[in-house]
Amino acid sequence: MATPTIKTHELDEQAGGLGEAICGICRRQISRYTCPSCNLFYCSLKCFQSEPHSRCSEMFYRKEIELGIKSESSKTEGDRNKMIELLKRIEDQSAADEDGLFHPPDEENGEDSLAHRFSAIDISSASADDLLRLLTQKERDKFFVALKDPSSGLVRELLESAELEKTRQPPWWDAPSDGGQSSLSPHIPYGVKPKLMVVPTGLIDQASRGVSLLYNICAVLLAYTYATRHLAMSPLSSKTNDPQDQSEARRIISQSLPFLTDRKSKLLHMSLTDVVVSFWSCIDPGSVDNRSMLVLLQDVANFVRPRRITVTGHSSGEREGTMALAADHPFATAIMVISDISSLFSSYVDSSAVVGRRSHIEMKLTFYAAHILSTPPSRLHVLADEVLLLSRGMGKDLALVTPPSEQFGRSPMITG
Repeated sequence: MATPTIKTHELDEQAGGLGEAICGICRRQISRYTCPSCNLFYCSLKCFQSEPHSRCSEMFYRKEIELGIKSESSKTEGDRNKMIELLKRIEDQSAADEDGLFHPPDEENGEDSLAHRFSAIDISSASADDLLRLLTQKERDKFFVALKDPSSGLVRELLESAELEKTRQPPWWDAPSDGGQSSLSPHIPYGVKPKLMVVPTGLIDQASRGVSLLYNICAVLLAYTYATRHLAMSPLSSKTNDPQDQSEARRIISQSLPFLTDRKSKLLHMSLTDVVVSFWSCIDPGSVDNRSMLVLLQDVANFVRPRRITVTGHSSGEREGTMALAADHPFATAIMVISDISSLFSSYVDSSAVVGRRSHIEMKLTFYAAHILSTPPSRLHVLADEVLLLSRGMGKDLALVTPPSEQFGRSPMITG
């Protein structure tokens, strides 16, 4: 498919001659992204998916789904079965729609049905081209249109199906506090709590005398809950996880937190708004909508808020001068998050790293843990309230533009 011939660069002459490229679609906003197919500058996902750019954006989504099917993580028969199930559900849902997107209802069980066509091939060895070739042109078009809008009713229904629900692993922090099963969903396979890291006591004293890093820590917590919920993998560092999923988790966190992975970075976030704006600008466009951000911010508030219990003391660590926290420590939840990320990156083998030396990422995370432990509980309670206040403000703005029938529905999946 030929790429559209659209002007790919235009200077905003009203911007004081700074040479900033404006969006090549709406011609109003400063561009932040470049189309990977036609190099068009654009400002938002809405412009990327707009009608003037539809041919190019459709081609991009086609390539993405083909790569997803061809990737190593999609080569198992189980994963291919999930893809076939998704296609079948699109056909079943569409057959009930007034438009009749794929086939009229009387053809659903005929020889031309989707199930009949796919029954003739071995899905465990079929290529992406083989799978797509079995779809009619209209089916392919509707399939890719659905994938372009992760918040659509059809996609949300597919993602919330019972079949996919069985493969999800809810995050460890959502498990019942007593360690038992939820009365509403008694068989939910919650992830296990990460092992708490050991923090040098001298580092805690040092952190207490430095500048506040609490907003940077909030950014770390935000990236963590996003990666966990996006991949439905908990904890991220578990040895039972697929290595490719763990590699994707490291990619997401590295992309979301450039100040963590950059050895020389001195970035200091000054507010929660700064944290959220930076996060949205770093992640893949369209990955997190406002509704999903509310869920992530609520997670961050729960991570930050100390537990209302009393700890009489701390146990000594494996080495003299270290602190080993108990699982019921007031700050344990936030430290578990930091510990899980540290373990995730420590399991990655870097050929250029010095054997036996901790990476700069692990050292930064250990210092963040020390900073949390050096912070008065009252300050963390205030920070948690600040996160919730931002979340509620976003929720009110969302309610103004959301139909009442959708305001109390299930939270959407965080997609990529």
